[in-house]
Amino acid sequence: MRYADLTQRIAGKSVDTWATHYEAMHRMDAGEDIFLLSIGQESDMLSPPGVVAAGISSIESGRHHYTAVEGDLALREVIAQRHAEQNNKDVDPDCVTVFSGAQNALFATAQVLLQAGDEVILIEPYYTTYPATVTASGATLVPVVLTPEESFQLDAQRVIEAITPRTRVIVINSPNNPTGAIYTREPLQSLIDVCRERNIWLVSDEVYMDVVEDPTLCRPFALDGAENTVISISSVSKTHRMTGWRVGWAIGPKEISRHYYNLNMCMIYGLPGFTQEAALHALRDEHEVTSQITQRLAKQRAIVIEELESIPGTELYRGGGGMFVMMNIGSLGVDAMDFAAGLLDAEGVSVQPCNGFGENCGNLIRISAVLKEDSLREACKRIVRYIASVT
Repeated sequence: MRYADLTQRIAGKSVDTWATHYEAMHRMDAGEDIFLLSIGQESDMLSPPGVVAAGISSIESGRHHYTAVEGDLALREVIAQRHAEQNNKDVDPDCVTVFSGAQNALFATAQVLLQAGDEVILIEPYYTTYPATVTASGATLVPVVLTPEESFQLDAQRVIEAITPRTRVIVINSPNNPTGAIYTREPLQSLIDVCRERNIWLVSDEVYMDVVEDPTLCRPFALDGAENTVISISSVSKTHRMTGWRVGWAIGPKEISRHYYNLNMCMIYGLPGFTQEAALHALRDEHEVTSQITQRLAKQRAIVIEELESIPGTELYRGGGGMFVMMNIGSLGVDAMDFAAGLLDAEGVSVQPCNGFGENCGNLIRISAVLKEDSLREACKRIVRYIASVT
């Protein structure tokens, strides 16, 4: 039987790079002792009790039916208020569409903005799903490579030079996954100015923005001229330990909300009511949890850096925040995917090879600083031991 060309456009490195992680998950399910440092979630921590209680209460109260395709109004109002306060601008709840996570929001955004012949500028290293998200729409990705020598900081001029008459979207992610780089005000304002002039969308993936404390952090929507240019995407996954609840959103001009609505009618047809009520409780009543997560992640990133920064033949990239630390293993003479598979087999530690984060990332691994201190230090010691065994 024949399958659509789409199946080939969404395959490749962005999928293959997850093989070690899912093998680790399979081994954990089989009872093996695995240190999971390959995904951006605090696997040893649960969602806040109040969030769980809100979800259970919703189910027990009889919320078992279809919901609004665009998301519950109460949830959209809280998201709009939060976005308004963070950016010091008015935000209409009708500019908010709720999705099944930020990834779903990104995919939907690509579907309503892009078509064959369009170009999308991605900042490399980028998150692994970005290429497939772009190419599923028929568009072509154009990478702009940032380097360790510049601390992976956004170079607006280089991005602007990559713009062609076919450029439709520029995607940014700050704090960046996987580098942790935080993009500052000046280059972001430059991009917004150019996007306004040339009718280009700036899609801002902001899922890590609320779990860092950095004075240089800049929210793109807060900048001049952003209202009709920037689409902000986020979720409760990182801010409230709710990765499995699958609640995210996109915020943009009202016109795009109508297109999101039409797409959702034939895609997810509204989220379950109990997940939305849990997210509503999280955003309205669990602010302290986000602060605790931010402090914990900063401490855990410092532990990873302390344990791994002096390994001969490697280089550690600290970034500015988020959940991750990147390591360059190029001098070891082994591909990142092979390294990750070998580390899992030898030491029971799962890290993420960065092959799917860009064409120039095959010598990088991403380490998630997400376990409790004792477990995190033990996992790092095993990484050190494995590197010693292959050198």
